[in-house]
Amino acid sequence: MVHIHFETKQQASRMMDVFAGQIKKKYFFQYIKYDNGNSIAIALNEQNSAILLQMLRDAFLVFIKGELFPQWLMKIVREKFHYSEQDECEQIVEIATAIMSDEKMNNEPFWNELQLKIHYGLVSIFERNVSFSFPSFLTFRMRGIMDHLLRIVVEAIDEYKMEQEYQSFIHTLRKYMLSVSPKMMTLHLLHLNSFTFYDDAFLEMKREDIVKFIDRKLFTDYPMYIDSNVLAPLISIAPMQVYIYCDEESNLLIQTIQRIFEERVKVFPMKMFTTPILKSH
Repeated sequence: MVHIHFETKQQASRMMDVFAGQIKKKYFFQYIKYDNGNSIAIALNEQNSAILLQMLRDAFLVFIKGELFPQWLMKIVREKFHYSEQDECEQIVEIATAIMSDEKMNNEPFWNELQLKIHYGLVSIFERNVSFSFPSFLTFRMRGIMDHLLRIVVEAIDEYKMEQEYQSFIHTLRKYMLSVSPKMMTLHLLHLNSFTFYDDAFLEMKREDIVKFIDRKLFTDYPMYIDSNVLAPLISIAPMQVYIYCDEESNLLIQTIQRIFEERVKVFPMKMFTTPILKSH
């Protein structure tokens, strides 16, 4: 009988939940004993050791990814980079978790190495048929893993900072847009390879006319880069209604316009451009 000792009763209970989700053939539960304490007992014999080894390896991997990685990422964020605000820490860990999920398919060597470390660690334990501490098991096999998590956190913090700067950029431009009087009540934007401005009568606006609307304070009073072809004139005009016609709503500039103008903007498919339905809005 091999006993696996966990740090807490909650950790052992969570591992049993993982077993329940991983094990398809329920009769294997006769070999797993749990009495609601902080230990799980595995009854090994020659016939079941191979399949139990595989099940335990897969369950450990799921538990580490789902339960421990977020804890370790949080610890790195707090202790290595000295973030203390709970909301900030959670956002960074969320970004880091997403990065790890995205890179799973692109970083097979890392995940394969982690699986092999767990596998051969369990092989050694099963061969000797000895009980072990789960934290100690991890300590000796997670070398190199923490370095990888550290790199993930560095990348996550960079993304977090960029997002914060973007949010500040949006807030600043929206505040400016709301502070100026609208130069036009309605403006239509058609997006193909580039943006074309149309007035409320659906007449195309010439570039030289659009440029005249641009408030130069946007470039002198605000340190961030502001696109002079679309964003600067649009914010300077500050229309009460902006109608965008496109087939790529995921376009970053379109998303930026939506976030600045919020309730003032509506997005329609390209085929809706100049149709009578729009003239009723």
